[in-house]
Amino acid sequence: MATRSTDDFDDIILGEKNATSFERPIFYHHYLSVSPLESTSPPIPFSANSTSSTGSNPRRLSPSPSACSENSRRGLLDDGASSISLRTSTSTRRLGLIGTVPTFFVLLISFGFATLIMAWVLTHQDEDPESGGMGIAAAIRNGSFVLNEGKRLDRIDPHVSLRVLMFSALASHLISVTSAFLMTVIAYRAAAQWLSSSENATSSNPTPLQYGLLCRTLGSSNIMAFLKSIQYVLRGPSRRASLPPLFKQALGIAAIIYIFTHTVGGVDIWLHGTTYSTAAMRPQSYTEPAAFGVDFNPTICPDQRAAKAKLPCLCSRDGWAFNYTDIIQAGYSTSFNESGSPFRVITLANESDTAIVIPGFNTNYAEKTFIANTFAARAQCKSINNMCERVPEGTGTYTGNCSNIGYPTIPYILPEDMGIANGVFGFVNGSMAGQAEGIPDFPKGKRLTPNPASLVLQLRWSLHLNTELIVNQGELAVDLFPTPWVTLYATCELAYYNATVQYHPSTDSWDLLNSTLSSPEFTSTLWAPLIYQHATDQITGSVIGIAMKSNAQGAVMAALNQNLGRNALSQVAGVFQPAPANEVYLMHPVVLGLYPAKPLLILIGLLYLYSALALVIFIASCTANYRAIVIPPEMTGREEDSERSALDLVQTYLTDPIPILSESFPACDGKDPQRSVAYDPLDMIYDGEGVGERLRIGLQAGQARFGLWRRTGRESFTL
Repeated sequence: MATRSTDDFDDIILGEKNATSFERPIFYHHYLSVSPLESTSPPIPFSANSTSSTGSNPRRLSPSPSACSENSRRGLLDDGASSISLRTSTSTRRLGLIGTVPTFFVLLISFGFATLIMAWVLTHQDEDPESGGMGIAAAIRNGSFVLNEGKRLDRIDPHVSLRVLMFSALASHLISVTSAFLMTVIAYRAAAQWLSSSENATSSNPTPLQYGLLCRTLGSSNIMAFLKSIQYVLRGPSRRASLPPLFKQALGIAAIIYIFTHTVGGVDIWLHGTTYSTAAMRPQSYTEPAAFGVDFNPTICPDQRAAKAKLPCLCSRDGWAFNYTDIIQAGYSTSFNESGSPFRVITLANESDTAIVIPGFNTNYAEKTFIANTFAARAQCKSINNMCERVPEGTGTYTGNCSNIGYPTIPYILPEDMGIANGVFGFVNGSMAGQAEGIPDFPKGKRLTPNPASLVLQLRWSLHLNTELIVNQGELAVDLFPTPWVTLYATCELAYYNATVQYHPSTDSWDLLNSTLSSPEFTSTLWAPLIYQHATDQITGSVIGIAMKSNAQGAVMAALNQNLGRNALSQVAGVFQPAPANEVYLMHPVVLGLYPAKPLLILIGLLYLYSALALVIFIASCTANYRAIVIPPEMTGREEDSERSALDLVQTYLTDPIPILSESFPACDGKDPQRSVAYDPLDMIYDGEGVGERLRIGLQAGQARFGLWRRTGRESFTL
């Protein structure tokens, strides 16, 4: 073919019109009909001699503008050159797996993450009873799911990931991504409706504007496209055409999708804002020896009942444990809380100031929980200063004789009128001991005390202050006269127990699980150091401060109860020995995640509903009747006809603008018919090289329309 000048080319393209005016040339080409019936549009002539092998790319056959013009002159683009064209099949199809891939992805994200979160929550709930129980019902009752997030490596770095928050954030993000995939599934449903309504020219078909809005809404997850469609719907009937069912249904389902995705995001923020973590201790098995209990050393007193008629164990006229220096030293070491003491004695405020024996400082029971046997003591003291006879002295009074309340030997006066003694005295059936030799002061037959044991305390110390400075101070619990002495009188019931305790390392606290009164023989052994006055000075010193700053008997007696019980056990610590503990567990630190039940369950529910919605739309699309487009072998290079799903093609028209562009800018290579049924939208439009295939946008001289233009030549073009 002879080479033509640019002017000749422009003459062919522009039909020899004036260069300042432009008329688009008319090309006959095939437009894909959305009707399941046979297309009646004039088909483009297709030459069987054209290159159409299966290996060719229909997008990149690059005929030059001169070739296209020459083909036009030769009549190769003449409408009657060939009758080869696309057609629709005569049979309908149903139950095809349309939209399987996008639906599977939506279900994988929504149903998958909902199941993952629920499974993780139920399998990682904290089993400790303190967390309120297991299961969904327990979490609803308690208000939150308590999850064990894992063991902390050390106390310095307690950071542990809250996995459920990570899952929810990922699900929330991916759900917004899946909205675009779900829109393609909605487009299949709309495509089936459009194919059905296209059989007849009715108002059930969309207008061009409605089609454009559908394409924008279903072809992207852009909220602005959705709002533009809503803006159109809100226009009055006088400003828009009636809405076809497929438009209203597609827009309604799209609205539900947008609401779901943004609600999931809002609930995820709610969950993140209310979830918090806390540290806790949880048990694991401990197999090493654990001598955290306390028992009586039987080698000291092999048979306490055998000494029933004589003195209790370790008692003699010389003193208590007179030949056991180590026992006495251990008692004082425990009383003063020395670090080397094998035992300690503490009081439990929540158990009426009950004193218990626990392992000493050198015993490593930290981070272990256990149940152990031990011994306990509880004192209940009552002030009798104002119950006895009162003797006037100067401006005040002091305690005279207590015979009126059953204690005729109180106050106890030292022999030869040496003054009032400072002592702790035991009483058994009206007999008193402790004033001289200790337990031997009791008559024979009264040297075993019942349990609880009865004591009378007569504590005195020197004030060495002007009494006028402390007038009314402690007058209800102590005597300030005769000066310079301060005297306290009280009766006490002291009970000894065989006890069972439990240790909690998380709070470094002890619980008294149960207690039973000790036998009289054992009680008589334990209270003996008190009667021998081993703890009198410690008890006195512990109440002086309280007695001199408070005038309330309750405060003074409370301090006396605590210190009497503690010293009653401290002085006999030397007769104890370590004993194995039970149910020993090593407590390791963990981080607990507390997830509020309400937002977490709402999030899981929304994800399940989202997956159900996707499944319903998918089933509705799969069960739709549709026909196929038959592609002749001349267009594909195959030996027989092939078919292309009309439903799939219309779905592409509803989600992608490329098919419409292919109709607006046809090629002149005769391949537009097979391009219109290509599987990939990228193959639906000719994408050739050359200036003639490039688009320009703006106004053309002599034209009243702003738009896209593909012709290049002598025509005038302005922005």
